[in-house]
Amino acid sequence: MNGFRNFMTGRYGTDQLTIALLVAGMILTFIGNAFDLYFLIMLTNAIFLACAYRTMSKNILARQKENYKFLQYWNPIKSWGVNKYNILKSSRNYKYFKCPNCKQELRVPRGKGKIAVSCKKCNMKFIQNS
Repeated sequence: MNGFRNFMTGRYGTDQLTIALLVAGMILTFIGNAFDLYFLIMLTNAIFLACAYRTMSKNILARQKENYKFLQYWNPIKSWGVNKYNILKSSRNYKYFKCPNCKQELRVPRGKGKIAVSCKKCNMKFIQNS
């Protein structure tokens, strides 16, 4: 174990971009093998080589910049997905709708009938069926 630790000293290792590339490579490998698509299998081999290169690289600053750029695109997508998942999970107890004035997403408890709602963003009051 110390030999591997000594080998990896000064190397970049794994990060979110490397893990995302590995997952994408595994999915593409599965699709390529299922449909016997040779070019897709070759593409996944290139992706896996890129992951190995990133992991073994000693140019830490360049790999960090690449990961930072990836996270600039990935984090909004991830937060959108988490938000939609939470809405789906709580849709049994709450009803979601948008404010007609400012388009802010609002949440009210289900089963209360018609209720007066005031938007916290623009302070507009309106009637909404829950």
